[in-house]
Amino acid sequence: MTATLDQAYSSARELPMPDLGTLISRLLGEISEALPSSSDAELSAIADAREAEMERDPSATISHEDMLAFIHSRRK
Repeated sequence: MTATLDQAYSSARELPMPDLGTLISRLLGEISEALPSSSDAELSAIADAREAEMERDPSATISHEDMLAFIHSRRK
């Protein structure tokens, strides 16, 4: 799979900028359709709970990079 992904990446990098932009837009559109939908109220409740957790225990905070790594690991 990695070789195929690397080949696709290399080929995509050779596209003219407008075509690369179109490809990226299509891929992002497909990804966003596959994500579970959550209401604003649900997202707000999650954010509020997380903020309260960090206020209770500042050591519970994580870096932006750690957060992205966690999100990435959950998508596999």
